[in-house]
Amino acid sequence: MRAINVLLALLVSLLLGIAVLEVGLRVIGLGPPVTIGQFDPQLGWVKTPGASIHRHTSEFDVHFDINALGLRDDPMSSPAKPAGKLRVLMLGDSFVQGYTVERHDLFVDILERWWKAEGREIDVINAGTEGYSTDQEALWLAGPGRGFEPDVVLLFPYENDLYWNAATSYDRYQKPRINADGHPEARVLADPGEKNTFEKSALGTLIGKFSAERKSWTPDGGHALDMESAAFFHEPPVFMKEALERTQGALLNLKQTCSELKARLVVVPIPHKASIQSDAREALERYIGVAPSLWSADQPTDTFLAICKQLSLETIDVRKPLATFHEHGEPLYFQRDWHFNPWGNHAFAAVLHDDLDQRGVFPAAYSAKTPAAEPPTETPEPRLPRWPFVFVGLWLAVGTLYRFTYRDEPAWRAYLQVGCMLGLIFTIAMTGSHLIGMLPPNIAAAVAVLVVGGILIFVLYKLGRRVATTLELFLAFTRRGHWYLLPLVVVLLSIGSLLVVAASSPLVAPFIYTLF
Repeated sequence: MRAINVLLALLVSLLLGIAVLEVGLRVIGLGPPVTIGQFDPQLGWVKTPGASIHRHTSEFDVHFDINALGLRDDPMSSPAKPAGKLRVLMLGDSFVQGYTVERHDLFVDILERWWKAEGREIDVINAGTEGYSTDQEALWLAGPGRGFEPDVVLLFPYENDLYWNAATSYDRYQKPRINADGHPEARVLADPGEKNTFEKSALGTLIGKFSAERKSWTPDGGHALDMESAAFFHEPPVFMKEALERTQGALLNLKQTCSELKARLVVVPIPHKASIQSDAREALERYIGVAPSLWSADQPTDTFLAICKQLSLETIDVRKPLATFHEHGEPLYFQRDWHFNPWGNHAFAAVLHDDLDQRGVFPAAYSAKTPAAEPPTETPEPRLPRWPFVFVGLWLAVGTLYRFTYRDEPAWRAYLQVGCMLGLIFTIAMTGSHLIGMLPPNIAAAVAVLVVGGILIFVLYKLGRRVATTLELFLAFTRRGHWYLLPLVVVLLSIGSLLVVAASSPLVAPFIYTLF
């Protein structure tokens, strides 16, 4: 019986350690990512109808609400086109879906709002889906997209489409492909199923990042690069030959579908930010690390434009006008993320608005009735941050506890001291989080682990001989098989040790309290 109790004690100790690690990973921002996708047997994945999620990074804070038809769009009960409306359908990946901005700052919704202000009966459908490549966008239009009866289809391919058009899977999902002749490849996509409990955990996510197979290639005289970067090279590597052929096939498939729907197709390649911003160009140069004569940030856009020319597809090259917006304003892309920021979305909308009118894409009946500049942003009601409420709640609770514990001190001093300490703790936590968030994700995770690890090592150093006493007490409970007491013992020893260090090291105390 004693052996069973000891075994249970060891098991409980292990589970406690895993739980502490799980909570710690989530606190430093390494929790499992939120997603709005679900498996689809034809397209690989689609946005989950009715899904609602929130994504937050140091650069953007975005809410996603998916309607009943699986679109990030207004509520819709049917894909049927309203009578008297000209329908514009926007196809693309996360740029079109609006991965980094709220809808009021997304170029898709900006254009619809603009056209409405001009008195045009134009209805815009946002068919963007994060992670999609050109083949999936073409197959979506050929399938469920037909029901939306578009009059104009705007396709927004991005440079990473070129590589992924030949891939058979993306992340955990398999994906369809289109052959060079424009016909879909005959293959059955397997449902990866729901993630298991371990895969949904922060620990499982972290282990998955390190254990996942990462494909890379190495240009002559350079270092290993991700596969997508091959699209920047003037002479693409051998593996890109199939990708380019399938890209042409996807565009051909899209052209055929639009012809059947009698919809006007316009292809608008979204340029990489290194094509527009010098700082991004310098960063890309450092990453690729080979002679500039071998590659160009403009090459992916040039490739799409060349393929479209071969297929006699109408295109819009937005690089020059976007560069002009950048020269007279702020950066158009986020610093760390590669998507448009709010200003970039507004600039992109302005370029599209003017170019589409100049080309006469819309029939005369749908021209501007009352020409107007871009309407002001319809900003939704602001969401109040939670941290002030947390701060005030802690300040009142801890201050009151301090006041009744040390009755000989004036009440104002109790609340002042607690307020100052909490202010310092919140400043450390929020400033540290912001600074770490400015780093690339892989470096940010390492820095966060190093900071927390450094504090814990300092704690062990300051505890000194108390560590041996703590371990002896813990082992005594384990040997005696008091497994049911271990959670309480671990919590008391952990908090007690941290408080001992905080009391003996005032300069480090705020950092230790921040860990709580």
